[in-house]
Amino acid sequence: MGIKIVLEDGFSIQKGAGIGQHTLNLFHQLREFPEVDNVQLMEKPFLCRIPSASLRRALYIAWLNSGLQMVLRRKRVDIIHFTNYLIPVLRLSKAKYVVTIHDLTAWRFPETLPRAYVSYIKWAISHAVKTADLICTVSDAVKREIIELFDIGSERIYTIYNGVAQALWETPKIRSDEAVAIKEKFGIESDFLLFVGTLEERKNVITLVKAFDDLRSCKRLQLVLVGRPGYGFPKLSKYLDEHHLKDEVILTGYVSEEDKIALYDLATIFVYPSLYEGFGIPLVEAMVRKVPIVASRIPSTEEVAGDAAIYYGNDAFDHEALAEQILKVLENGTLRQELMEKGLKRAKEFSWKKVGQRYVHAYREVLERVT
Repeated sequence: MGIKIVLEDGFSIQKGAGIGQHTLNLFHQLREFPEVDNVQLMEKPFLCRIPSASLRRALYIAWLNSGLQMVLRRKRVDIIHFTNYLIPVLRLSKAKYVVTIHDLTAWRFPETLPRAYVSYIKWAISHAVKTADLICTVSDAVKREIIELFDIGSERIYTIYNGVAQALWETPKIRSDEAVAIKEKFGIESDFLLFVGTLEERKNVITLVKAFDDLRSCKRLQLVLVGRPGYGFPKLSKYLDEHHLKDEVILTGYVSEEDKIALYDLATIFVYPSLYEGFGIPLVEAMVRKVPIVASRIPSTEEVAGDAAIYYGNDAFDHEALAEQILKVLENGTLRQELMEKGLKRAKEFSWKKVGQRYVHAYREVLERVT
């Protein structure tokens, strides 16, 4: 008999964030496996319409411990997978609780989060680690952090990497006429460096902007930042104003998947200077689209990108070291080609088919473990 699975994402799909994309991709992939009898996304339209974030969060926690429990019992669900770390306090069904913990930012870099969220996230993740039948992490780096922080054994924790949308693999390389249209749309007039991700403090975008500013004296370049503003964005905006960089640094905001793929195809280098990541999906996206990568030397990025990236220094804030590595890649065509080839090979390790297989195996194991 096949497994009955429910995926519960919080509100990440509605927000269009990385966890939401991860949940949608997992949903579509799980439907392809014969071992899975049924998989569904838990819809909460009544909660999604509440404008107040604090009220919505409070009502959501109440629903997890009431309405959701009734659904799990009525549908006789085998696995309820919480893809966004928050799980119920109560358990009124026989469903096994699986939780994905994407990172431990609240402990590692709490200053990069809104202060009001830190204690809430710490409580939610601590509860999830204590309660879940199975904990999934997106990198061995995060798995090690969880084991160390919570002093638990490794047998209840699975590392299952993220994958990237199939469109990134299937979309043909951008044509010249399409390239002209994309450049006009976003005001791109020269070669450019690309960053993709939320423009928040943890992503350390301001260090990339400083490195870009260092390079302007010797290279004609633009910098394209793709993503919504996040926590700490006013600091970045202020820096751009004070250093008269508004014309050279392009802020696209959120873009469609099609436009994002086109920007990857047109970019000279993808730069990822994050202070901390659980995984870093844009790294894999860049590798799939054959863009050379320069990145900060942090554990998860080194784990994901391996030798398909050039790393700068040991201090993620060192904009001079970052500029030096960017220049090195810009001026060495052989190195760029080598990074592109290594990246494409590395990216094949992160296919959604492999990701889905790992999740099905994990679900099977947790069900067999208790029966």
